[in-house]
This record gives sequence, structure tokens and C-alpha cells, in this order.
Amino acid sequence: MSKNLKLLIAIEVLFRLILFSIFYTSVTIFPDSEGYLDLAKRVSNFDFSNYNGLRSPGYPLLISFVNSNLYALVFIQFGLGTVTSVFQYKTLTHLAFSKRNSLIFTLFISSFLNVFFFETCVLVETLVLFLMSVFVYLLSKTPFQNQSLKFDFLMSFILGYLVLIKSFYIFIPFMLLVWLLLKQPNFKTIFRKSCLILLFPMLAFWSWSYVNKVNIGQFSTSGISGLYLAQNCVYFAEDAPKEFDWISKTYVDYREKSIRENRDVAMTIWYAYEGGAYDKYNLTLPEFSVELGKFAKAAIKENPFAYLKQVITKSWFDFWKPTINWNYEAFNFKYANKLFLGVWYLQSALIVLIKAGFLFVFGFHLIQFLKSRKFVFEFLLSSIVFSASVLQALATYGTNNRFSFPFEFMMIILVLLFLKTKVKLPSKLNIWLQ
Repeated sequence: MSKNLKLLIAIEVLFRLILFSIFYTSVTIFPDSEGYLDLAKRVSNFDFSNYNGLRSPGYPLLISFVNSNLYALVFIQFGLGTVTSVFQYKTLTHLAFSKRNSLIFTLFISSFLNVFFFETCVLVETLVLFLMSVFVYLLSKTPFQNQSLKFDFLMSFILGYLVLIKSFYIFIPFMLLVWLLLKQPNFKTIFRKSCLILLFPMLAFWSWSYVNKVNIGQFSTSGISGLYLAQNCVYFAEDAPKEFDWISKTYVDYREKSIRENRDVAMTIWYAYEGGAYDKYNLTLPEFSVELGKFAKAAIKENPFAYLKQVITKSWFDFWKPTINWNYEAFNFKYANKLFLGVWYLQSALIVLIKAGFLFVFGFHLIQFLKSRKFVFEFLLSSIVFSASVLQALATYGTNNRFSFPFEFMMIILVLLFLKTKVKLPSKLNIWLQ
């Protein structure tokens, strides 16, 4: 192991131990956490009978591995965070950054407070970030079209586990295959790689969908996909077809109530359901989600421009907002929360600048591609990030900023690469990007 890697690991471990032992020793539980903990118990008991399909099993498998011991889970996530930094460091060296600067930039990426605080949460983001970092590392090590059978198999496994955590990531292997089709249109190569790359993602997608089909009668990776889609209709719910008045009238009433009470409008349909507004219909959550899916599709069909406005100005826009998940009142001593909040304000402003820079970089590479038809690593990576921003916006409206967290390190790397290769900086600054 190189000196830089030893130093990186030592700093990453010390950083986490100091923050966790001195400032914040809590394991943070959010509403989403309960679904993962419940499924983890079922995983441990190998019993999925009558499960409502609320969550996918990728993350609960990790919780089950530590027998639902939350502090053990946090330390596992600290370990994953440290290994994530190792993969990010190696990625930067593959992209022709010096070892010294790769170390500096990796420490910069992991110094953002949301990285540490997600590791103290019972949420999927740390595990997703780890797998995403391995995925990018594999792409940077060997061009996708030239990867060996072993690499393709490993890539497929990584992407399959991502799909098992959150089916949303099923788009990534298909993007790789589209890229390959444009880059190297050889039938034999495309067929071989398609079979391998899609093997684990499709196996994960179909297997969990089948479990849900058995339990809730829906061949879907989530028992609440209709509910997610209905969240995008919150601002035009009253314009749905009359046959859905039984949903829309209550939805609108709760939306206005949410606005008056200064609650998160995006979560209106959850408030209505959990508040008993639809109890008289005697529907389980998966059954209600099916009806909401029908309502949402009909409402979107009737109001395409309202839907697009919602997607662009709210769902997509929210993707680019910085996010941090912590219990603000759970710090170990007085005023520590204010100190960390001040640091986060500065870091979040920097994240916004980086994301704005990324959008410029994506636009630049898109124009270059349209002009030259040349396929470069930077365009592939930026296309994956931008596609994620669009697809999540089309699918739901709510905690959209959490979708962006596992992609933030890619944005930082792409901005650094752009500055290194495309921008003429003063010589003293340019040295820091070599």
C-alpha cells in the first residue's frame, strides 16, 4: 500500500472517530428508516410473506448482516465511507491527476459534512455512494468497450446490487449499452456485453418484482410506485378527470392544509393517507398506491404542461439543492449544532457552485459531442448524472435532493477534469490541478 493511501485511510478514520466520539454519537432514524428496519427483520427470518413491498432488500441486507444493531451499522458505514474514498482516490489517479493532488481532492470530497452525517443515518445513501464510487473506478480504469469478461461480470454485479437497493438505478446499464452501441457498433461485442451487463440488474429487478407479485399482486419493485408518481400531481390534483374525485378532492384539501401549516407540500398524499382521510375505502397502502397510479397517469395526461412545469421548476430543480440529514438536537454539547450548521452553510454554497459548474460542463460536452461525434469518458459520466436528474424528476416529487447525493462526487471530479484539461489557468493554479 502506498504512503498516500495509508495517509488517506488514517485521516478518513480519524475524521470519523473524532466527529462521532466528541460531537455526535447518535444514530439518526428518519421515517424512511422504519421501512428498512422492518424489512431487515424479515430478511433475517427469511420470511417475506405478506410484505407490503414498501422497500427493496438491498440495504436491509446490510442491516440484517449486523443483526439490526444500529451502532454496528454506523461503524460498517464508516468503513464503507473510508473504502469509498480509496476508490475515489484511485479514480483520480486513473484520470491523470498526480498522486498528491488526488489525495487532496479526495479529502476535499469527503470533507463535506453530509458525507459523515449520512453515514450516521439508517438510510441507503452511504451504501449507494460506495457502489457508485466502485462503478466509476471501474469505468476509469479501463474503457467500457475494452473491459474484460471479469470486469463486465463485476460491473454487472455492482449495478445489480444498486438496483436491489433502489430500482431507479436500472437506467445505468442501459445507458452503458447505448454508449457502446454508438461507440463500437459491433454485434458480437454488443451481444456479449449486453448479456453480462444486464444479468444481475435484470435478475435483481425481476426477482424482487416477483416477490411483490406474490405478496401484493403487483409485478413491481415497489408497492408504492403509484404513490410516488402521484406526488408529482400535487399542484394540479384538482384538474384530474371526474372519476378520480374521490382522490383529488381530499388531496387538494390536504394540500391547502399543508400550505397553511407550513408542512412539506410534496408529502401531502402521505399526510392524507396516514391521517385517515382515505380509511373509509378500506385499502391497504399497496392497493391505494395502485389507485393513485391510475389517478396520476390520468391527471398527467389531462395536464401535460402543468406536469412539465412541476417537473422542471420543482422536482428537477430540487435535485440540485444540497442536502444533509442529521438530528439537529442530538449533538453532544450546547452550540455544537450551531457550529456545524455554520460550516454546512458554507459547504452548501460551495456545493451549489459546483453543481452549477457541472451543468456548464455537461452542456459543453454535449455540444462537443454533437459537433464531433466523439465519445469521451467525461461525456458518459456527465450523461449518467444528468439523466438521473431528469428521470428522478419525472418519477416523483419529494426528497429529490437526496437523489443527487451519490452523484455529487462525480460532479466534483468532472468539474476538476474540465478545469484541468479545458481551461487555461494561471500557472500557479494550474499546478494544483495536475
